[in-house]
Amino acid sequence: MCAYSLMSLNLILAARPAVFERHLGGLDKLYWLHKWTGVLALVFVFIHEAIGIEVKGRGATSGLSKLAAEAGELVYPLLLALGLISVVKRIPYVKFELPYSLWRWSHRLMGGIFAVAVFHQFFVRLPFNNSALISTYLTWMGLIALVCFLFSQAAPLLKRRRYRVTTVTSAPSATIVRLTPEGRSLRHKPGQFALLSFGRKGLREPHPFTISSDAEDNDIEFSIKPSGDFTQRLRETLQPGDRAWLLGGYGRFTGARKPGHNQIWLAGGIGITPFLALADALTEDDGDEIDLFYCVRTRDEAVGFDRLQAVSQRVPRFRVHLHISTEHGRLNAETLAATADPKGASFWFCGPASLRRALLKGLATLGKAPKSIHFERFEFR
Repeated sequence: MCAYSLMSLNLILAARPAVFERHLGGLDKLYWLHKWTGVLALVFVFIHEAIGIEVKGRGATSGLSKLAAEAGELVYPLLLALGLISVVKRIPYVKFELPYSLWRWSHRLMGGIFAVAVFHQFFVRLPFNNSALISTYLTWMGLIALVCFLFSQAAPLLKRRRYRVTTVTSAPSATIVRLTPEGRSLRHKPGQFALLSFGRKGLREPHPFTISSDAEDNDIEFSIKPSGDFTQRLRETLQPGDRAWLLGGYGRFTGARKPGHNQIWLAGGIGITPFLALADALTEDDGDEIDLFYCVRTRDEAVGFDRLQAVSQRVPRFRVHLHISTEHGRLNAETLAATADPKGASFWFCGPASLRRALLKGLATLGKAPKSIHFERFEFR
């Protein structure tokens, strides 16, 4: 029952229901829960198979009951294999990463495997029969999960927005892609991200990227670090005129502000992208004191720094601090606290998790801990 319930919840979460995203605090948190419900489901499936269920006089001996039992046995090894592919991104101690396309297909096939599990549950009446309340619950959970799976496969085709690539600029640390809508534009807020794909071979699988342009502009811009197969291929092959599709906007990294409250924004490398959109959306009437710390390895890697400087001139309460690690060393809590007081401030972070943990630990040691901490997990798989 535990394995079946968790698999059902896993497929429901895969449909990205807005009510779940809102209450969990963003799509990244929803995917984190989706991942771990999948892991727990695999554990319980393994336990279910290892222990087995035999109740005297009620075994699966004939008809659909026997077929359902045999189907469960048949798909069990396939379920474990697909589950491991879904969960394991990199093989430990080996410089090998599972291809994203394989990972995506493992997720798609999981819906078919679950349909067999629903068939198995309904006709194998152990340890309870189909008139039991628990059996009714499992049946409805399974049917709802299957509907959600079908919706998750069809929704991207129905809800996505079509765009055309207008410019592709190769900066030292990022590929800056600008798109123009062909029809209705994407609805999004500053700081949100979208699932982006292109009509070019090798770029058709949707990937999440933060939108780095102002939400008021119909055109949309992404600043993408070439750090993997997809992003490197994008940098090498994408051309103006290529077709693109967007699905979004997602996330709750919107820099919600309350008058009179201080904020610390901290970006590590390409983590500057949500702050570019958030900064562009600032007005002179915004009452918050905002200090943005932008950490890069070299000055050439500072994507959009001129835009940030222009905002700081337009909005006096917004200050930007460029920290170059090759010149000043790694940013630490002491340096940050000496520039802007983080105690009681709202702390918004986008960058390497190791930098976030080190800074927050250092600030707590100094007695300068922020009042609230906001960040998103982009490691979806």
